[in-house]
Amino acid sequence: MPNLLVHLRVGMILYPVYLLIYGLISSLVNVKFEPTPIDLAISYALFIFGSDLPDLDSTNAPLRNFTKAVSLSFAIYIFSAFLYEKFYSIQQFKILPQYLILSLSVATAMLIGIGLVNLFLSMPIFSHRGFAHSITFAAIYGLIIYLFSSNKSGYAIFFGISAFSGVMCHMIADYWKRPLKIFKLY
Repeated sequence: MPNLLVHLRVGMILYPVYLLIYGLISSLVNVKFEPTPIDLAISYALFIFGSDLPDLDSTNAPLRNFTKAVSLSFAIYIFSAFLYEKFYSIQQFKILPQYLILSLSVATAMLIGIGLVNLFLSMPIFSHRGFAHSITFAAIYGLIIYLFSSNKSGYAIFFGISAFSGVMCHMIADYWKRPLKIFKLY
């Protein structure tokens, strides 16, 4: 079973191959493909992140802990303003300085985030080599990246396919002895 370093190395080796194939297909279908260095850097980051993303379902995967830590930024974004407003409306809290209420709001948002992430990752769908090791998961990751970048870049499709392809590289590394498992749906 490959580990983080193997998946990252496979991703690093296969990214230029992916670019070659993407460029070849673009020229065959007569679509202009001239990414800027920043487009390539974003594409590579999505690809290499995807090359280890399916191991979110492994409790000892380094990416799982990193993802948990980074996901707290979303919890802060989603919950902190609401919590700040609620805490500030409590009469007993009005004597506290605003920075203290802000810190309390952020800490509470982070606790909510930790609870939600742990709940989400403990669902049966995230058993090791389960749903996260499927072509459906790869497609969802690619679609999410496409949707988030579609209003911001002319290369949203390129980014989405980069994300999808990174996950598929993970699948190739995991299932190279049983290639049909690469294409399992769930």
